[in-house]
Amino acid sequence: MTPVELLPPGQKAIGNNYDNMTYSTKLGAELSEHLTLNGVARYTDATLRFTGDTFDPVTFASFPAAAQSTQTVHQLFTRGEAVWSALDDRMKSYFGVNYTDHWNYNISPGNAMATITTGDRVKYDWHTTTQLAPNNNVIIGAEHETETLQTATVLAQNVNTAGYMELQSQLRDRVFFTANVRQDDNERFGEHPTFRLASAVIVPVTDTKFKGSYGTGFKAPTLNQLYVSFPAFFFFANPNLRPEESVGYDAGFEQPLFGDRVRFGSTYFRNNITDLIQSTFDPVTFTSTNTNIGKAITEGTESFVAAAITDRIRVRADYTFTRAVDVTVGLELLRRPKEKWSANVIWNPVDPLTLSATVLHVGSFVDGSRDFSISRLLAPAYTVVNVAAEYLVTDQVKVFGRVDNLANVHYQNPTGFLQPALGVYGGIRLANYDVR
Repeated sequence: MTPVELLPPGQKAIGNNYDNMTYSTKLGAELSEHLTLNGVARYTDATLRFTGDTFDPVTFASFPAAAQSTQTVHQLFTRGEAVWSALDDRMKSYFGVNYTDHWNYNISPGNAMATITTGDRVKYDWHTTTQLAPNNNVIIGAEHETETLQTATVLAQNVNTAGYMELQSQLRDRVFFTANVRQDDNERFGEHPTFRLASAVIVPVTDTKFKGSYGTGFKAPTLNQLYVSFPAFFFFANPNLRPEESVGYDAGFEQPLFGDRVRFGSTYFRNNITDLIQSTFDPVTFTSTNTNIGKAITEGTESFVAAAITDRIRVRADYTFTRAVDVTVGLELLRRPKEKWSANVIWNPVDPLTLSATVLHVGSFVDGSRDFSISRLLAPAYTVVNVAAEYLVTDQVKVFGRVDNLANVHYQNPTGFLQPALGVYGGIRLANYDVR
């Protein structure tokens, strides 16, 4: 929703409207002692009516439009999987195929014709897990993914083929080690090897767990980032984007107390990112696009404490501090809050009933104004409270409800866009067995 202070004099806020209908199913069949077939499908039909932006033809100033834009999304996702087991289940092989089809319709005030984007993604994957010894497994796998996108002016496709291997090892319930390596061959961006090493050690007597990992990463730009524009917000695609690459590591600990009724811990993390994809604003053309920035660093700590106050009351608090910097210019990255914390309590007054409440606080962060006429400003912090309840009627029927933003806090994230006010939701979950 558009904040009132951004509207031109005399123009009323028209709000946003979102409708979503999602249908899903999950099926499975054991054809034999060694062969199982699984299938899932989900279809979404969603329509968003929102307030875009327009330009003053004289001053070229940007302001919220007086009429709504419309975006409609139809998306189908399916996955079929065959699981074959051998050697008394010491070897399991998974053969799967994913198919995703999407249709996007966008129209803004003043546009004679809608922008329609269609596409699909087909992914074939296989991996086999083999138990070399108790608690020591090796995983070998491969995947092949083809993605296509089509608009009135663009027909694009990308293919990615990858193979990987992973070793999972555990020694006497005290020492854990994981190592994996992956090779991606991307049709547009070439070959990229990546790896990750991770280990954990549990100290005798105190049961303190020390853990750490080191690895590399590769992320190719999506076809949407390369070719799909949003003219209603003067945002345009960039077909010249390069893939992101990163080197990261973390180290931390966890400490249980009182028979694990209390647990706390903290982890330090750091990621060095090359060619990070970031939205930037051009003050000459008054348009935004995604660009690669040379080098960026994200680092910080994640800490938590959790406790079972009684067998029916559990609490948990999390705190994250993040420093995210564009090393090239020495400025903080946009929309990365330095501080974020949450507190959660879960209460089971009786076995079928679960009640919960969560407080989420997001600290201030650097952002730009809605039209980026102000390229850097400090967006204020905000705190929201959410509550929820669910009741297990039978093993097949569960009723649930929740209230988001209980205090009806008005906050913007990103700047220039009001987030939903108080919202009430409820429903029923049905299953032929073991409803979740």
